[in-house]
Amino acid sequence: MPDLTPLWISIKVGFISTIIVSILGIFICRTLYKRKGHATQFLESLILLPIVLPPTVLGFILIIVFSPRTFVGQFFQNVLHLPVVFTMTGAVIASVIVSFPLMYQHTIQGFRSINPKMLNTARTMGASERKIFYRLILPLSKRSIIAGIMMSFARAIGEFGATLMVAGYIPNKTNTLPLEIYFLVEQGKENQAWLWVLVLVAFSITVISMLNFANRDKVQEVD
Repeated sequence: MPDLTPLWISIKVGFISTIIVSILGIFICRTLYKRKGHATQFLESLILLPIVLPPTVLGFILIIVFSPRTFVGQFFQNVLHLPVVFTMTGAVIASVIVSFPLMYQHTIQGFRSINPKMLNTARTMGASERKIFYRLILPLSKRSIIAGIMMSFARAIGEFGATLMVAGYIPNKTNTLPLEIYFLVEQGKENQAWLWVLVLVAFSITVISMLNFANRDKVQEVD
């Protein structure tokens, strides 16, 4: 029976990071989806930067930012009692950073795809912006939000580079599935690595299939 610890660590990291990403994604998209201009474009560029930034560069930046010698690192360690470097907290933060752009992209597209005339009609009928958001925008964007959540969770489960640099490989503590695969192969244990490779491949296929199924239903509704 293989040690399932890496699987549970990955699920825990993915679950926590996805909750954080979902809340932040909806909140930030609510703030930005109606805004235009150079400032908004610059902010969106920063949000999407982890998509194109090499994971090792991102991991290096996170190490510098959350080092115990910095104000941010001291705040997490002394005030929140959550040291970041070489801990599961670091793995969660790395997963949040790399998966957030996916949540943002899907959610902001969902918000912006809603017909403005529908929202303006609600405003002329006296509906507040808060009510419009919760009664119209969120329900009409639910497919995009769910897709963002699924993609963010999948990305968090598969995160490797930034997690390795920030959280390191500590058995039974930070050894997520991608890290476990890497070090099993490095130790010449390819047969054990294959088990986790197949798990991640099956998980990825499941996520893609669910997204395709949801998109197919959406197309059928439009037709």
